[in-house]
Amino acid sequence: MIWLLAAQLVVMLPFLFDLPLWLLPVLLLVAWWRLRVLAGAASQPGNVVKLLLIGLGVGGLLLSGLRFPSLDAMATLLLLGFAFKSLEVVQRRDAIVVIFIGYFLVALHFLYTQSLMAALYGMVSMVVLTGALVGVQQAITEFSTGQSVRFNLRLAVFMLLQCLPLMMVIFVFAPRIAPLWSIPLASGQTQTGMTDRMAPGDIEKLGKSDELAFRVTFKGKRPAQHELYWQGLVLNHFDGHEWRQFDRDYDVYQLKTALMSHYRWQPERMQVQGNPVAYEAVYETSGQPWLFTLSPAVEVEGDVLRGADYRVMAQEALQAPFLLKAVSYPATQRDVALPEYLRTLALGLPSTGDKRSRELAQRLRGEAGGEQAYIDKVLARFHDQAFEYTLNPPMLGGRDTVDAFLFDSKRGFCAHYAGSFVFLMRAAGIPARVVVGYQGGEWNAAGQYLAVHQYDAHAWTEVWLAGRGWVRVDPTTAVAPSRVEQGLEVAVQAEGSFLADSVLSARKIPWLNGIRQQLDTVQYGWRRWVLGYDREEQAALLKSVLGDLSVGKVALFAGGLFAAIGLFWLLALGMAQRRQPEAPEHRLYRHFCEALAKRGARREPGDAPGAFAHQAAEHLPALAEVIREFTQVYEGICYAPPADGRVATRRLKTLLGKIR
Repeated sequence: MIWLLAAQLVVMLPFLFDLPLWLLPVLLLVAWWRLRVLAGAASQPGNVVKLLLIGLGVGGLLLSGLRFPSLDAMATLLLLGFAFKSLEVVQRRDAIVVIFIGYFLVALHFLYTQSLMAALYGMVSMVVLTGALVGVQQAITEFSTGQSVRFNLRLAVFMLLQCLPLMMVIFVFAPRIAPLWSIPLASGQTQTGMTDRMAPGDIEKLGKSDELAFRVTFKGKRPAQHELYWQGLVLNHFDGHEWRQFDRDYDVYQLKTALMSHYRWQPERMQVQGNPVAYEAVYETSGQPWLFTLSPAVEVEGDVLRGADYRVMAQEALQAPFLLKAVSYPATQRDVALPEYLRTLALGLPSTGDKRSRELAQRLRGEAGGEQAYIDKVLARFHDQAFEYTLNPPMLGGRDTVDAFLFDSKRGFCAHYAGSFVFLMRAAGIPARVVVGYQGGEWNAAGQYLAVHQYDAHAWTEVWLAGRGWVRVDPTTAVAPSRVEQGLEVAVQAEGSFLADSVLSARKIPWLNGIRQQLDTVQYGWRRWVLGYDREEQAALLKSVLGDLSVGKVALFAGGLFAAIGLFWLLALGMAQRRQPEAPEHRLYRHFCEALAKRGARREPGDAPGAFAHQAAEHLPALAEVIREFTQVYEGICYAPPADGRVATRRLKTLLGKIR
């Protein structure tokens, strides 16, 4: 039972990060009750108590607010059964049922996280469960408790290591197919990162987080830092306070319908030019469908959707790491002839509000004359009138936020500058839109990849100009050019606000930062080569090994590997059977004979313990009593085992110490 309770604790602990915390006290209560039953201080629960426990568990599940059916609800229900089952373990069959449920739960946890640390913890859980299975199936009475634990764990590790070659072959050769069924995840689960709306104060919240957003490996030359604009969403609708994609909110399924109908991607509207940038990106779990690419991504490999604003979007919200391969042409001209629908979106403004900003736009537009001159004039205003770039901007209220920023506070983050710039463009009759995503990233020299974090979140704009199409304009560069050239940390260095709320962040401690990057390199390798091993990677690997692929060639190669694994198992099992473990009393007697041999009393192979003791006592009279007692205790263990062999073994160790 102690093995089972330990295995239950190990298996259930990682679920507490994702499921209700009251599961832990339930497990501890069940363990306490079961230990009292073992000690004779309590009785097995009756049917009435079992029904009451089931009712309380289901009631707690309902009060937790988990949606049913969902992954969280099903996992919580299974964990309750896993915990309660130990209360009625009487026969070996009951214990095996508990252990097999534990194996299933180890696999289930990978639906929540597929990180390298989760995989290592899963291996530890498998060892403990297998050790419990060994302990349930056999008990060696000669072993002490500590010896039994060590023996069971060693055997569990040995058994799992034997499975390793088979696991690797199955991983490499098993077809990569989509699941036949799925359980919906809980609503709003693990939603992090960029959202589909932007109000003053939203993006700076991300700027205070050092969580990873995605990693990128470039297949050629890495673009310069100021060219790394990772587009995610385009925000067209402004209601006077916040920017959204459209004038109404869409869920993921409605948005997919819109993208495939009136807002679909039309590649013929691009005039591809310039040098390509090929890369692979691995996006972290976010609970959002947004993917971030260098715009425009002309070639994309992956199950994605494309939009008229050149976005790339996953089919579903990301509840697992997602690999995307893309080729972008940043110098491409887009929408040189602007469709009327997009023009209407890019000119929309509220009918009232922000009067001072509208008047400013009309005045500057009249002074400038041309569109490019007007853009330059607005950027010059940001630069010349002491606007400040800060992670801690003041509140602007709920109305006339553009006026409050442009004329009163003049302190803001990238969202303030992008939103007010687009407002001024539209007020002057120039199509413009807000783009949100990430800018820059941290280069990892050890792993040769770019790590983009939440603090790299950024907002910029696109302005449509006749003959040029959509042109990127980043008004933040007029105030804080270091933000784009060197990153957020340098841009806000003077005010000391970078990760101010994360005092213990490894990013801020130099000696920890190096370790963090090394660990991140290992984690990225896991993401890229294990979690990213899809059908394309599988085909490429097999082709590199076998050349031209055919069913017969793959089957023959896989069959050979399976045969090699079978031979390996036979050899491993044969060697294991030849190596019988030496009992502790025999090991101590061997050390006893070796110690006496150093003193001149050598035992011949045919000498019985009693005869040898007599000869050794005559040769070493000073140790005669110790020699006789050691031999008596040893013979007693061998021929008349005592009730508690540990006491006799300890006595042998004490006597051996006197001889040495």
